Amino acid sequence: MPLTAPAIDYPRLDRLHGGSRGQIVSVLHLFLDEVMPDFDQLEAGMAQQNWVGVADVAHKIVPWVGMVGLTSLEMELRQLEQYAKSAPEPEGVISRWNHFKAGLEQALPVLRSELDRLADPTSPTIP
Repeated sequence: MPLTAPAIDYPRLDRLHGGSRGQIVSVLHLFLDEVMPDFDQLEAGMAQQNWVGVADVAHKIVPWVGMVGLTSLEMELRQLEQYAKSAPEPEGVISRWNHFKAGLEQALPVLRSELDRLADPTSPTIP
């Protein structure tokens, strides 16, 4: 069954950034350009079964996932971080990672579209 793209939590996005279109655009840019490579580092830790490293990288990324309004994915990543800290069985943490990663892959086009929309000064701010 295909996953539904995680929805952007617009009320939270508005609260976090005070309704500032410029701040939201800036955070989306930073997430897509600067934070996304960290997911490659997290995936490398998964491949090496370096659970401490996975937990550390996840901890670093969790706030960013929330700051772009991906609340459901933020909670999943926080759970992955906690599970990785608990000397997990590899299958369990890999399964959690794969589920999170699928959701993130679904969310990226939504984030890019939202960035394009908000970067256009003629578009409405937040739905």
